[in-house]
Amino acid sequence: MHRIAVLDDDENWCFTIQRFFRKYYQVSVFADVEIFLGQVDRFDLAIVDFSLPRAVFEPKTNGSEIIRNIKSKLKNPPILVLASGFISTRDQQAGYEICPEADSFLAKDAGLDNILQHIHFLLAEKKPSSFVLQD
Repeated sequence: MHRIAVLDDDENWCFTIQRFFRKYYQVSVFADVEIFLGQVDRFDLAIVDFSLPRAVFEPKTNGSEIIRNIKSKLKNPPILVLASGFISTRDQQAGYEICPEADSFLAKDAGLDNILQHIHFLLAEKKPSSFVLQD
């Protein structure tokens, strides 16, 4: 079973993802960036929220910077997906502008079925595939 990490401060969204995905994946949720970074190499895919509270990590750190950090430090990082309310399901360019290093992008409001389908696709490909969910 594939292992997925979710780094997000929104407990409700994390709980929903964890419950919805549990039939297909082992999902671990993180609110603490340092703990997440210490364990991220154990996962096949990681969903990183773009907007994290500044007090959680460093004053100017966001999901894009966390993804850059992981890519620069790990030889074989998991598939890294940036999740955000700022990314539209129809605007792929916005994801690239926010974080060109991300392997893929998720609009948080894309719907659970679409998000699950997207994750299935990424893991089936077993390689980074940069695209945004389409409705």
